Amino acid sequence: MEIQTLEISHPAFSKVFYLVRRPRDLVARLETGEEVTFTALGMRLRRGAARADLAYSLGVDLGDLGEIIPAEVDRVRAADQMGVRPVVIYRSYRSDDLSAPMFGPIRLELAQVSRTREGSSFDASAPQLNLNRTGEVYSPDRFPMLRGFL
Repeated sequence: MEIQTLEISHPAFSKVFYLVRRPRDLVARLETGEEVTFTALGMRLRRGAARADLAYSLGVDLGDLGEIIPAEVDRVRAADQMGVRPVVIYRSYRSDDLSAPMFGPIRLELAQVSRTREGSSFDASAPQLNLNRTGEVYSPDRFPMLRGFL
């Protein structure tokens, strides 16, 4: 059986949150060999794209009754670090082998957080690494050879 876990961190958070989607806490090893305790929390995970896709995304509904994420977002605001996105790392384990992740880690960035009656809801997506521009404008004035392609 697949066990899904999340690691949520930010430089301004009070701690790194290790969460597991199951009724009991879980002790498992990360890919680094470090043994951590994942805290049991009711949550719903919605995968946005195929796992092998570079545009992987994940929708998460946490049943934390608004106790975890909103307080940490307030902490980020107070530290004036709203420009730094929280990191969400998704891993899944086999229930009979907790020595290493079966799948993952997938590093995502927390994009948007909202509060619901049951708790917090957020979307996490792959970092947008290829959106940087070079600043170069290629125009026929600067590069006359381009006229042949227009």
